Amino acid sequence: MTGKRVEPVDSPFWISYADLMTALVMLLLLVMSISMLAVTSQPVLERKQRDAAVDIFFEQLQQQIQSRALDISVNRAMHTIGLGEKVRFSHDSYLLSTEAKRQLQAVAPLLLAMHAAEPGRSWLKRIHIEGYTDETGTYLYNVHLSLRRAQSVVCALFEADMTSADQRRLQQLLMIDGATTTSIKARKEESRRVEIRLEFRSIDDHEPIQSVPDMPLGRCSIQTE
Repeated sequence: MTGKRVEPVDSPFWISYADLMTALVMLLLLVMSISMLAVTSQPVLERKQRDAAVDIFFEQLQQQIQSRALDISVNRAMHTIGLGEKVRFSHDSYLLSTEAKRQLQAVAPLLLAMHAAEPGRSWLKRIHIEGYTDETGTYLYNVHLSLRRAQSVVCALFEADMTSADQRRLQQLLMIDGATTTSIKARKEESRRVEIRLEFRSIDDHEPIQSVPDMPLGRCSIQTE
């Protein structure tokens, strides 16, 4: 009996060396693409987390304002706190009324409380006290006047009932700015004001706030009423 020759059957599971290398290269490219996507997405994720924390801060701030029955307003887009009609100034004046001082003395513990709790503790960097004027007068004179208005508000903030440690914390946070006529309102009375602007950290800002010199608070150097 003559035996039949059996032809070898190609194994369906066998891949050539070239196909194996192609698959490895494709796998490597996939891993690299995923890694690059993760790296590029991280800053976007961190920015979203930071923005969400700032939103939570303003939600809490609004709740605190309402619970303390303060006559102040919040502009989330500009990150500012408007001190209302009570903290307005007469023409060519930086004097505060007694009523305005009382309101500011209530604002000081609010600012400290918002900075002490999360997310303020992580993201609130500085509190700017910005004085404004109307367009009357010269530019340089209004620079001086706007700074004095801001200084009057700072003096009133420190008249609040605070411990020396809280006074120190407030000194650490405050920055006094004279903004002169850079934000004119429709009415001159509205322009003669002081606003509080909140400065928040960026996602790559990890520098500690530079410590202010350890000096006594002292007394206000200008007349405030």
